[in-house]
Amino acid sequence: MNNNKFTCSQNVRFIFSFFEKSNWLLQKKGTSNNIITENKITHQSVRNLENFLSHRLLRIADMVEILQGIHGEWITTEKNSKIIMETDTFDFNDALAILKDNGFTDDEYVMKIEYERKWGML
Repeated sequence: MNNNKFTCSQNVRFIFSFFEKSNWLLQKKGTSNNIITENKITHQSVRNLENFLSHRLLRIADMVEILQGIHGEWITTEKNSKIIMETDTFDFNDALAILKDNGFTDDEYVMKIEYERKWGML
């Protein structure tokens, strides 16, 4: 987005789900069962869930810390087992670059961008 042209504003929203859209973390840790939808709950499945959530929440906390560290105007909320960060004063390309530079992949979050026309034609 070119900040010198005021034809539109950009609203960037990052959504960090406690339960990811893929099972990459479970596969990385070598867990063979899906601990969330497993029919038989055992003490080990509860421990597996604890390990999964602990690691996932640490990753989310790291991403939130990084994004808040490079830009101070985020609105951060929690809804339905998700952390949602949004701003209309920071370019999404810079946010993506810093997350990538810190080892985060695009399957660890959902990013949504909305544009609002200010005047004239886009």
